[in-house]
Amino acid sequence: MRILCAVLVALAVSRELRADDAATARHLLQGVRAFKAERYDEALVELRVVARAADAPADLAYYLGPTLYKLQRYDEALAVFVASRAAPDALTDFYLGQTCYQLRLFRKARSVFAELRARGLGPVLHEAAGRYIALVDATYQTPPPAGSIDYYVSEGIARTASAPAVAAEYLDEARQVESLAREPHRHLEILERLAAAWNDSGRPQRVLGLAIEPAPSLELSWQRARAFAATGDAARARALLEAIRKAQAARAAEAEALLAQLPP
Repeated sequence: MRILCAVLVALAVSRELRADDAATARHLLQGVRAFKAERYDEALVELRVVARAADAPADLAYYLGPTLYKLQRYDEALAVFVASRAAPDALTDFYLGQTCYQLRLFRKARSVFAELRARGLGPVLHEAAGRYIALVDATYQTPPPAGSIDYYVSEGIARTASAPAVAAEYLDEARQVESLAREPHRHLEILERLAAAWNDSGRPQRVLGLAIEPAPSLELSWQRARAFAATGDAARARALLEAIRKAQAARAAEAEALLAQLPP
């Protein structure tokens, strides 16, 4: 990825000039130069310093994510990419697609590569993205077995406490793979766990965009209430929480506590 290295160095240099030679900018430039020289361990040390700084750039994922990928620390790379609030960047997103593929998140990888090709890539990356898409399509020529769905659910559960953002990616992969199966398999459990992981990783908007049945389970209602509360929709949150509290079910005490936090 020589093109990516050149872009990263150029961005870091311009940022250093704008930051008036601040310490954060110096560490960023040193990290990017180490990346270019394929000294990825050194690059990671410098970029971790940048990540801890109060003036860390919003687009740090452009540098930190690819470094973690090169070090084969794929879970950490994915967490960085997912948490990034920077504007979309084709080269960084290509690394995201590769990271998903290495983690066997094939449906998510395919989506990333397909979107990149639609947005436009240079001929080399366009062809590479096409190869990834072909590999994923070959994998899903036939409906996936229940064991494939179980794998993604298990991987998501294993990461729930330590890395909810990454757990959500595995559970979302389970949702997508389950939708291709001949018969539903752990459908409600997947939706409930996915909604919880999205809430726990600070992505309540995704919970509200999740397609659910007309009469959701109590757990899904609780997760939607959490999402409404987090996005400032107190009225909808209150309606769901009141119903949960009246039901005196497993989430009743938590519903009561969240109700007390809502604005009047």
